[in-house]
Amino acid sequence: MLYSKILVAYDDSEIARKALEKALEIAKTDPGIEIHIIHVIKLPTTARSEMDNFQAFEDAMNQEGRDIIAKAEQAMSVLPNHSEPHLLEGISPAYVILKYSEKYNCDLIVIGSRGLSGITEFLGSVSHTVVHHSRIPVLIIK
Repeated sequence: MLYSKILVAYDDSEIARKALEKALEIAKTDPGIEIHIIHVIKLPTTARSEMDNFQAFEDAMNQEGRDIIAKAEQAMSVLPNHSEPHLLEGISPAYVILKYSEKYNCDLIVIGSRGLSGITEFLGSVSHTVVHHSRIPVLIIK
């Protein structure tokens, strides 16, 4: 078995769905491969006390995250492989992904790329940050 634990970063975008499909394709080769699907809620950098009605905002973000994870779980239901869906929070989704991959000993990260280019990618691409800081292989899906 080439991989035993695959981490899929999932946000329900078209490219994230393609990333999940690729992870499922790999998992079909061996029912012992675990799929860890995470959705990261990006927390605002503004202090909670500075935002009007932060609790309503947080509740809405958590509900959206639960809905996204439910869609990923539905896609996983076609395989016998063990899956671990998780809804996580952080200021930097890239670092949450990296930290998760280390904590759970994942051996492959599958992530979509939105195709950003130039300075925009350098400053803010989650996939760019993950690929440059990961200690394990990263499969970027376009």
